[in-house]
Amino acid sequence: MLRTPHASERVQMLDPKTGIRITQLTSYPTPSVHLLYYWPSVTPDNKRIVFLGQRSVARRAPWDLFRCDTDGLGLCQLTDYEQVDRSDGLPVPPAACMTLDGTKLYLTRDAVLCELDVETGTMRDLVALDRFCRERSTFSHVRIGASGRIFLSQSFYAPYAVRVDLATGEVVEIDLGGSLFACSQDEQRLLVGRNRYSAFWSLDEDGGDPRFHCENIFAHTTTMGRLPGIQGPGRPPERCIWLAHEGKPPERLVEGPYFWHSAASFDGEWIVSDTNWPDEGIKLVHVPTRHWRTLCHAHATQGHPQWQHCHPALSQDGRIAVFDSDRTGVSQVYVAHVSEEFRESVKAGELDRPRDKWI
Repeated sequence: MLRTPHASERVQMLDPKTGIRITQLTSYPTPSVHLLYYWPSVTPDNKRIVFLGQRSVARRAPWDLFRCDTDGLGLCQLTDYEQVDRSDGLPVPPAACMTLDGTKLYLTRDAVLCELDVETGTMRDLVALDRFCRERSTFSHVRIGASGRIFLSQSFYAPYAVRVDLATGEVVEIDLGGSLFACSQDEQRLLVGRNRYSAFWSLDEDGGDPRFHCENIFAHTTTMGRLPGIQGPGRPPERCIWLAHEGKPPERLVEGPYFWHSAASFDGEWIVSDTNWPDEGIKLVHVPTRHWRTLCHAHATQGHPQWQHCHPALSQDGRIAVFDSDRTGVSQVYVAHVSEEFRESVKAGELDRPRDKWI
């Protein structure tokens, strides 16, 4: 059940260069980060977001899941348990994935797949998976397939995945011949990185019917939401976002600064990306017109630790952008409220002010 709600920690601000309204959701002096940017963590009504946080100022402090309204109010802790990986004895964040209707989270607690109600905080165990654990005692990624089945992997490079069919209770391990990268949402297929992610392949949800998708030309990449294809920034010296469809040559969607991590809205109309070398802010791209503008500036240090990276993500309709920043000295979670006026300006091809624009 939900723990006692926390007092609001929000800090409201306007980006001084773009005028975009930003809400800092967390301010406690311990790290908070939003969920992985390849999947929506904002409810479809854009009212709530789920993220991870440490609330103990101590070594090996546990990570828990939190829920907050996107206006910065209603901050609640959803979980309260310690999870330690047997391979190194360090605390492990729960791997979690929100259902597209925003009502539930599927997550792992040790080697158990659980279901958590986002509204009430009620959590129930679904299935024990310890017999599938190898080098680790839990799972690092939980994904939802187009069929509604759950796919879990133990690490970024694990060549297999565990598939859970909640309707039938079937639990099987699937040999993928590569690492599970994403679950396609336009058809019931899996995207797999093979040869240590040197190329992407598409498989059916049973691990068969392999189809070559594209060579890995990306620095980082995610899917195009419910649409076919994958997108992501190119590797240096490329300064573009690539768009790759199965059976077609990849194309440069937009070019300009060095785009770093990018994510698409679930409707596939928008892409958000941070930039680096140098950091020139978070960019919002309108896919149909290929126009883009600077949305806001995260002012993250963007060093080696992952929590120093912005990892921007979008709500399903692209009206809420979520990002992390350690601008205060500790990683916190922020949302940028993308106004309709700003969206229309991007579609129309309006440019940033010259001093903000990469040339």
